[in-house]
Amino acid sequence: MKTLLAVLLAACVLTQVLSAPSNEQRVRRNMIRGRPRGGMKKTPPMSSVSHMINFDNVVSSTFTQTLDHFDSSVGKTFQQRYYHNNQWYKAGGPAFLMLGGEGPESSYWVSYPGLEITNLAAKQGAWVFDIEHRFYGETHPTSDMSVPNLKYLSSAQAIEDAAAFIKAMTAKFPQLANAKWVTFGGSYSGALAAWTRAKHPELVYAAVGSSGPVQAEVDFKEYLEVVQNSITRNSTECAASVTQGFNLVASLLQTSDGRKQLKTAFHLCQDIQMDDKSLKYFWETVYSPYMEVVQYSGDAAGSFATQLTISHAICRYHINTKSTPLQKLKQVNDYFNQVSGYFGCNDIDYNGFISFMKDETFGEAQSDRAWVWQTCTEFGYYQSTSSATAGPWFGGVSNLPAQYYIDECTAIYGAAYNSQEVQTSVDYTNQYYGGRDNLNTDRILLPNGDIDPWHALGKLTSSNSNIVPVVINGTAHCADMYGASSLDSMYLTNARQRISDVLDGWLHAN
Repeated sequence: MKTLLAVLLAACVLTQVLSAPSNEQRVRRNMIRGRPRGGMKKTPPMSSVSHMINFDNVVSSTFTQTLDHFDSSVGKTFQQRYYHNNQWYKAGGPAFLMLGGEGPESSYWVSYPGLEITNLAAKQGAWVFDIEHRFYGETHPTSDMSVPNLKYLSSAQAIEDAAAFIKAMTAKFPQLANAKWVTFGGSYSGALAAWTRAKHPELVYAAVGSSGPVQAEVDFKEYLEVVQNSITRNSTECAASVTQGFNLVASLLQTSDGRKQLKTAFHLCQDIQMDDKSLKYFWETVYSPYMEVVQYSGDAAGSFATQLTISHAICRYHINTKSTPLQKLKQVNDYFNQVSGYFGCNDIDYNGFISFMKDETFGEAQSDRAWVWQTCTEFGYYQSTSSATAGPWFGGVSNLPAQYYIDECTAIYGAAYNSQEVQTSVDYTNQYYGGRDNLNTDRILLPNGDIDPWHALGKLTSSNSNIVPVVINGTAHCADMYGASSLDSMYLTNARQRISDVLDGWLHAN
């Protein structure tokens, strides 16, 4: 009897151990089309910076916005959230408008001293505004996010939102009647800042579009090429170890025992399934920490300043000769999750992800559903492994094809959103805005960091002296937008000065 009880007890313990991951919190930490949790303009929690902010002049409000700027017969409006701060304003000064992107806005960009936009505001005597993008944050233009309602979500509508907002604020505040408006933004909203200037030169005097991917592209294979190059630039030894690790993963996937090792190493909630979509979703999980660390490495934005950098979060582990290749991958994965606050097992349930993305409420999936919609209907931006150089480096050119992401468009939004529709939409976006080569409106500043994967879709050169690309050596995504730090390179310091000088010249030109 004692023997039987011992066997049953052992079986019970073994069952608990094997099923433990499913009882943990499931973490879905993959970047979504290059967008990390919270959006691509990284901001620290307001609680961590509020002691440095003078809230006396910071106003949060809403504005009655038109739902469809291109069809007056719709006749509907919604409340759009915005913030403004006039603490630096001087009579006759300009108005600076930070455009919201694919995430919620806060008062951070109009109030935190020492940011690029607030430093420039203090220098120029500017009134600072920030408008939240429709369908993100608390700005809900419709009752839900069903496909018929998502048709009101586009960059073109967002640009018209900004135009209507500028007109309304100019009317509301007589001091701004003759003010020169300058649009600002970072990442997607950096492109929006440039496009708003191009589409409404009568309202927007100048633009500063940081890390703006102004070229739409379905198969964004250059993204992972830059990830590879940026890690290699940091350390060739590190890069050799990273590609060794990715190719080991590809090999281990071929056997049942290998897949068990990978489940343990990456602390996965589920067993690795070998169907096409599940396997590709697993690869997204493997790549995501490396992508996000490279994208923001060194930015003065919380943990990316010193912890989640290429040197500290990737190469510190990969050049450790005492660890095996699989242990190095595990260490990067564990450290990334720890610093990012992802406590639990990594969820690789592809079908669960699709179900999550089909949620039509303004709930947990809101920003992801909205951003993926915009990639399916406007931009592409699909970070694939199809590159002849980056594909093998990441363990195989077929691991993440652009078609995988397009198939998600179909699965989430319906059969109409297929390969042909995505390509047609991307082509139209480049035609509508001019793309990288035909963005020709004067007084646009375009800062980009050259280790940032997104810089591959930015405008990096210009024959027009009044379109000013500022390529910043050794910096990442939106690096110029943050406050100066003792860790800043001379390249970043000089770039911020260049942006300030150019904008000053434009604002004070006769």
